[in-house]
Amino acid sequence: MRITHKIAALTATLTTAMSLLAAPAIAFSVGATNNIETLKNNLLGTNTAGLSDFSVSITGDEEAFGIFTNDPFGLTSGVVLSTGKVTDIPGSNLVSTSGNDLSRDFDPSGEAGDLAQLNLSFFADSSAEKLFFEYVFGSEEFLEYGGSQFNDSVELLLNGTNLAKLSDGKIVTINNLTPNADDRSTDHPDYINNPSFTGIAADIIKLDGFTKVLGFEGLLQKNQTNVLSIRIKDVGDGNYDSAVFIKGNSVGTIKAEAVPEPMTVGGLMAGGAMLAAGR
Repeated sequence: MRITHKIAALTATLTTAMSLLAAPAIAFSVGATNNIETLKNNLLGTNTAGLSDFSVSITGDEEAFGIFTNDPFGLTSGVVLSTGKVTDIPGSNLVSTSGNDLSRDFDPSGEAGDLAQLNLSFFADSSAEKLFFEYVFGSEEFLEYGGSQFNDSVELLLNGTNLAKLSDGKIVTINNLTPNADDRSTDHPDYINNPSFTGIAADIIKLDGFTKVLGFEGLLQKNQTNVLSIRIKDVGDGNYDSAVFIKGNSVGTIKAEAVPEPMTVGGLMAGGAMLAAGR
């Protein structure tokens, strides 16, 4: 009887586990908003000791700003800025070579680079040492425009200094992540390719590539007002869009624990929408 009970219990446990794996993953979603209070509240968490008097201002098209949830990177939720319409970003990646899955550009001529910028202003007292948060940069310029003049970039400026850096200290740009579109051996270790249909997140996000989760760290000016500027812009033309995703409630004075990489089991669990069962 005891063996029978154990077998029954094990069967029930396995059935439950399989049903969880087979359940549809919660979908990655992005909602557009240019409400500065909503953006501010999604950036800041409870780890803002020593900081006060927060205010937010934005520059760019109102549809270039939004809130995301259940992303494939492991950030869980947060704020997204794009050089295009943020609500276009979720969905299946159907084109990854000389093509664009995003539906429109803010500049119909495609001649000028689109810019989206969010400024977070705050006062740092004598106890505040550094500012931290986590982010991901992604783009439709990958992979075919690596090493070209279409070198889209993200800037994370703390009091005017760009601290958007890769793990080797290089600034975050298309060309630093994919220097040569014809030679994949030159890809930066922080780069994750996401080609149409076969990409690790091709069923979830239209961007052709993105970085691993990167960490921002910058020294604060004590007893002064500091300004964090999050800037994403097209370079060369405005045709193919890029985006930066800031982990929700991570902007503060305490360094967060590392987010699992999306290609690992831990990353798949953290990413939610990227569960293998979803494919």
